[in-house]
Amino acid sequence: MSLAPAALLLALAAVPARAETAGRSVARALDRAQALVAREDGADALTIAALDREAGALYRGIAPHGWRAAAPLGAAALDARRPVKVRLFAVVFLGRLGDPAAFAPLSKILLDPGQDPELRSAAVDGLAALEVPPEPARRVLCAALSQPELPRPLLDEVLIPLTRLGCAEPSAPARVARAFGARPSGGDLDTVARSLTVLSRTRGAAPARDLLSLVSYFPALSPARADAIAALARKRSAVAAALAPQALPVLREALRTQSDDPATMTQLVGLASSLGAPARDLLLPLVSHPDAEVLADAAAALARLRCVKALPGLEAVVAGAMSDPRFAPKPGRPDPAVLLERVQTAVADLRRDRDARR
Repeated sequence: MSLAPAALLLALAAVPARAETAGRSVARALDRAQALVAREDGADALTIAALDREAGALYRGIAPHGWRAAAPLGAAALDARRPVKVRLFAVVFLGRLGDPAAFAPLSKILLDPGQDPELRSAAVDGLAALEVPPEPARRVLCAALSQPELPRPLLDEVLIPLTRLGCAEPSAPARVARAFGARPSGGDLDTVARSLTVLSRTRGAAPARDLLSLVSYFPALSPARADAIAALARKRSAVAAALAPQALPVLREALRTQSDDPATMTQLVGLASSLGAPARDLLLPLVSHPDAEVLADAAAALARLRCVKALPGLEAVVAGAMSDPRFAPKPGRPDPAVLLERVQTAVADLRRDRDARR
């Protein structure tokens, strides 16, 4: 049933009226927040915390307006006439809306280098709270990551959601991964590790190529190299599909120099085995590796690659297993009986391959 003309006019007028009401509610709440913030000047920490809680509670008057509050909150957040802390409340309230209408104002704040870094960090948190598709969130966050001289706390804030989303292309996270030198430590290492994870979540062969380069860039047995190898292992399919010629020399060197790091060695074995037949010569020396888990992984990989050449060495391992210290129980290490069973399975598979060739 159609509305009468008068009713239709009333319905159309209700939308701007509601928007105007939302604007008034936002202005009233932020004016009150500004008065509370002014009282914090010279106050002790407990008083400041209490005033902040009171200011944060003002969101209750904004929440009922839902998406209509996004535009006035965004305008208030960008209003340089207000104190930064009041603008920060506006950004936080935007995120608490949880509505896609907050995406545009939060993105504008994040991507504006002229804004206070604390406001921009709060915008990242707000974006993470919104129910928006991954692609627009990825686009905005990666655009922020691409900005030169991003303030350090903001850099870390931007990297955190990108460890899940990745970027459309790898140049920004690859640049960050090298930004702290070849031997990052402490918080720098954490930042580098996040950037490496972002590369591993970025699609295509290009980020795998960057990760191969970074494996060579970071020194052997350094934590950053271990992180780069772990990230590269997550791009295993891209390495196998497009980068075998580049990967072989990098993996050969890494398998030689990372020998004392069993966790990284198992990842390298998986990477090498993805390259197919060319990896046989890389994995053959691991038949005598001092760690039983690395040995078992190499044996399984060599069996998949039908490397009959490994059979004598693996048969010797099985024959001497009862007196082999590699298969003694060790705290925090895999069950040696399970590892030996994997080697035995590899031996059985390789014997069948050998016999089939006769």
